Amino acid sequence: MDCRRGVSGDFADVYKPIIDMSVNRLQTQLTSSIPKVSVPSKITTHVSNEELVDDIRASIKSTLEQFANTELSKPRLAEGFYQVIFNEENPYKGDCNNPKRLTRKMPPKGESWTLEECEKMDYRCGNPPSICHFLDDVKERCIGRIRRQVGEYASFDNGVLVKNLAKDTRRSIHRTLAKHGVGQLSEDKAVSTYVTKVVASIVGTLDQWIEKDVGQLCEGPDQEEICNSWNDDIKKKILVWP
Repeated sequence: MDCRRGVSGDFADVYKPIIDMSVNRLQTQLTSSIPKVSVPSKITTHVSNEELVDDIRASIKSTLEQFANTELSKPRLAEGFYQVIFNEENPYKGDCNNPKRLTRKMPPKGESWTLEECEKMDYRCGNPPSICHFLDDVKERCIGRIRRQVGEYASFDNGVLVKNLAKDTRRSIHRTLAKHGVGQLSEDKAVSTYVTKVVASIVGTLDQWIEKDVGQLCEGPDQEEICNSWNDDIKKKILVWP
């Protein structure tokens, strides 16, 4: 495997659990907001409020799991990190021997770079010791990439997460009505208004999640320790690559 792909994959491995935690919090926020939307009597005459809400919650859970396993999968994360580390502004690439900081261009096969070499490689270039040395910068790039990408996914204009949550929520409500033999109520104005309010609630919750959770990823007291607890481990992983 190309060492740049390997390094990008290493960062995907450590950030994936943190992202999953954030998505889990979103699920909690969304499922808590649904019961706050009043269900019209046109529905509750045929379907219990509890069943309708439970079905919507199950739909939200399924949609978010799919989202976490596709758009936020490790391969997708790794590709994003690869771009932001090695291809975008101030990339980690280029000659690492001018000026010369290390006594070797590459460790012998089966050996790793050393932490001492990580300390010495004090300018941006294309070898693992340089990435190791500027770990804080690389982490900021990765977090920035996550925030931008998830923000796009949750964008009201064309975000895939917004579209899927809205679509699947509508389908869930229509499916529940059809299950009770009143699928025609999907065309009722009161039911349509309810669906619109539920979707609006979802969009509002997403906006808050992007601002307060994703926008502060790795900054909150419950996340800061997690996001920094693996620094020593990932340095060692980075230095394994030739």
